[in-house]
Amino acid sequence: MRQLGYLDVFWTLLSVQWMMFFSGFVFAFLFFWSNVRLAARSGFPSQGGSATQQFSGPWQTTTSGPSNMSQGLAWLGSAEIGASALVASALALAFSSNWDTYLRFRYGGDYGFRDPLFGIDIGFYLFHLPFYELEQHFLGYLIFVTLAAVIGVYVVGSSFQAIGGGPTPRMTRSAIRHTSALLLALVALAGLQFYLDFYNLVYSTLGVVYGAGYAADHVTRIALRFMIGVSIASCMLLALNLWRPRMQSVMLGMGAYAVLYSISVLLLPTLFQHYYVQPNELALETPYLKRYIASTRMAYGLDKVKETSYPALADLAPAATARNQDTIGNIRLWDDRPLLQTYQQTQAIRLYYNFYNVNTDRYRLADGYHQVMLSTRELSQELPSKAQTWVNERLQFTHGYDIVMNFVSKTAGDGVPRYILDNIPARSDFGLSVAQPEIYYGASMGGYRIVSTKVKEFDYPKGNGDVYTSYTGTGGIPLDGFWKRMLFAWTQGDINILLTSYLKPESRIQLWRRVRERVAQIAPFLRFDDDPYPVVSDGKLYWIEDAYTVSDYFPYSNPARAPRQQYHIETTGDFEINQYGQLIPPRGTQEGGATRPPRTNVQSDTDLTGGLNYIRNSVKVVIDMYNGTVRFYVMDPTDPVLAVYRRALPGAFANLSQLSDGLKSHLRYPQGLFAIQSDQYRLFHMTDPQVFYNQEDLWQFPVEYYESETHFMQPYYVLMKLPGSTRLEYLLMTPFTPPGRNNMIAWMAAQCDFPNYGKTIVFMLPKERLIYGPRQVEAMIDQNPNISQQLTLWDQLGSHVIRGKQIVTPIENSFLYVEPLYLTATGIPFPQLKRVIVAADGRVAMAATLDAALADLFKPQQPAGPPATTGTIGQGGNERAQSDFAQARKAFDQAKKAVEQDNWEEFGKSMGVLDHQLSAPPN
Repeated sequence: MRQLGYLDVFWTLLSVQWMMFFSGFVFAFLFFWSNVRLAARSGFPSQGGSATQQFSGPWQTTTSGPSNMSQGLAWLGSAEIGASALVASALALAFSSNWDTYLRFRYGGDYGFRDPLFGIDIGFYLFHLPFYELEQHFLGYLIFVTLAAVIGVYVVGSSFQAIGGGPTPRMTRSAIRHTSALLLALVALAGLQFYLDFYNLVYSTLGVVYGAGYAADHVTRIALRFMIGVSIASCMLLALNLWRPRMQSVMLGMGAYAVLYSISVLLLPTLFQHYYVQPNELALETPYLKRYIASTRMAYGLDKVKETSYPALADLAPAATARNQDTIGNIRLWDDRPLLQTYQQTQAIRLYYNFYNVNTDRYRLADGYHQVMLSTRELSQELPSKAQTWVNERLQFTHGYDIVMNFVSKTAGDGVPRYILDNIPARSDFGLSVAQPEIYYGASMGGYRIVSTKVKEFDYPKGNGDVYTSYTGTGGIPLDGFWKRMLFAWTQGDINILLTSYLKPESRIQLWRRVRERVAQIAPFLRFDDDPYPVVSDGKLYWIEDAYTVSDYFPYSNPARAPRQQYHIETTGDFEINQYGQLIPPRGTQEGGATRPPRTNVQSDTDLTGGLNYIRNSVKVVIDMYNGTVRFYVMDPTDPVLAVYRRALPGAFANLSQLSDGLKSHLRYPQGLFAIQSDQYRLFHMTDPQVFYNQEDLWQFPVEYYESETHFMQPYYVLMKLPGSTRLEYLLMTPFTPPGRNNMIAWMAAQCDFPNYGKTIVFMLPKERLIYGPRQVEAMIDQNPNISQQLTLWDQLGSHVIRGKQIVTPIENSFLYVEPLYLTATGIPFPQLKRVIVAADGRVAMAATLDAALADLFKPQQPAGPPATTGTIGQGGNERAQSDFAQARKAFDQAKKAVEQDNWEEFGKSMGVLDHQLSAPPN
């Protein structure tokens, strides 16, 4: 951490963990040991002296030496200490693993809004309530385990007495007093939990809202007060039992306590909900629906979403496309899934390179503002088998090399992308250059490497040889001493680090080379997007990673689910999602509104779901691919959760103003956050309680098909002009459709360019007429005879058609639908862009390029002529059709024969003839 500049962060987090562990360990050890020791001294006859000092009768022994029983129980003292240490270690580890809960408690402040049920600032729920629950659970587990151990000691001790000829095993008065004292503490903690459950009602799942509904507010609250009173009375009775110990009274009291809890907290609220609330649900739940809607919108930032109307006119004309050529020229024709295969075939170049992901971004080049796709050329996770030596894997093949970048809508003549940066070293005809192309820290580069050694590092291939280099950066930890080498040999489990003679004093070991792993080591209190993306800025390569602050303690806020799941009732772990978007427990486990979905681990560095109900993209992380330096920049200085870490870890976060303009221009609204927000907005755009209750305007994500699999359409980036704007800007957008319907009903866009970064707009479409959705356009494509015939012919004879992602693009006041088609040989994943399908206003056209397809789309429709009146004309048309069919059949047979003979040149010629025949207008 010293090398990264975050040593203070490391020691702060470590000191909190150790403080929590040692305090928890000492308290748990002393509590458990003292109780077990007391039980052992009271329950076993030989503890504290000889048998003659404790008992008479059959157990009595001579006073001249220790009793046989004492000798048999000599191990008990060691067992007490061992068991105490084991229990204390387990509880202390669990306690210290929640260090983030303590940080939030210690440094958390006010949120600035009050919860609608109790009128308490939301900061209490985000920062304080979780720590109170943590302490309550720690003490509860400790007392319960101690009680079980104490009872076990007394039972075993009394059994020893019976074996020795003593009385029948039974609990002594001292044992009853001891267990009564522990039960008193346990019941007092239960009363404390009932008190905390008052505040947990804002997470209730009883009723139609997530949070206290009518039944929880009017019945569960009373039941909890009642159980607090029962707990106080039980504590008083258990205290009385310390003076007049009766085990039978204790057992009867425990049974009565359980019955009262089951009736008051579990049964009555459920019955009240079912028989009183449900018949009058809308009227009774309306105030709580308002709270549910408002709180959820606030927690996900949906209260800042702007809604406006969009006419979606069916009048897209050539003049409109001509006015928007900068938008048309940036419509994405390359789907990242087939493009990744194309990159692998055309740009990997050597076996030890690989591409793992394709991202989209935008760059201002000499000829304008362009959306691009790009990927880093990283080292393969495994070298070829014959090259898998320790020197190769750890010292020589240390880094990837450069990036590949292409225009989203341009192709070369053979159906491959039009590259902006390609080959090794990268070259560009568009003024973009990379001065430091080596990639030592990548998206998929695991394991350690040692650089600046006596072994030259492979840099890139050139001609018949290779170019080598030696690392000159600051990334990694210097191996400038024997003890460091021995330490890393032990931590990495590799003795070769200690034994190799290739290291020099300036050699450095690079750890955590995978981007997300690296940032998570520094900031485990944040969650990270699963899609870091590369950026070229000032001739250097960087990663930009989106980081989130999250919580699952926001009152009345609906928990998030995995984006793009089906919306109908479905299982999510042990919990379900109902028609109102709530996470609810399985039937039979709901506790009268006091139950809540399981808590998530806020220290997870990856998962963006798991029940969270508050999220902000408060931090952008920039990672240098060469040096591995990491910088955290504050995107949302108003976020109360981020304020916790800024107070606890001063100096860890930089202001956004400190980020260079070059890198700032590449910040984009994250897909992970947008997916969660759009998923919530499908339901929570309905702000009228009655409309919400009746689900009158529920939305869904469109369905798309890719390679015979069905998926919900993912959000996608576009470079376009917003309606009414003349400025080309980068957006993240997604369409919506009604449930069970395929027509489009709205679309949502988040702006990525400054000064409007982060603003989200929802465009509402007219409900009184049909607006085609993506699936309906797919159906029109399937039903077009010329297109379907072409696809059928291509999708055989050793080739395979891939239908790419459909992009719905608003052009002024109309929609343009674009879908690319790729052709790849069976067994050789090398997709090439062969056709572009466009649709608008119910018309569909296909051509080799987007411009040609648009020209065909806007070609005037030929009116149908009058029917033929003479047999001669009809016969001539039929003869021409038969001739065309015969030529197409001949070309098809020749192509089939060429495949059988493995003659791909002849196959290409025949397919060209066939393509010409099928593309020709009918006679």
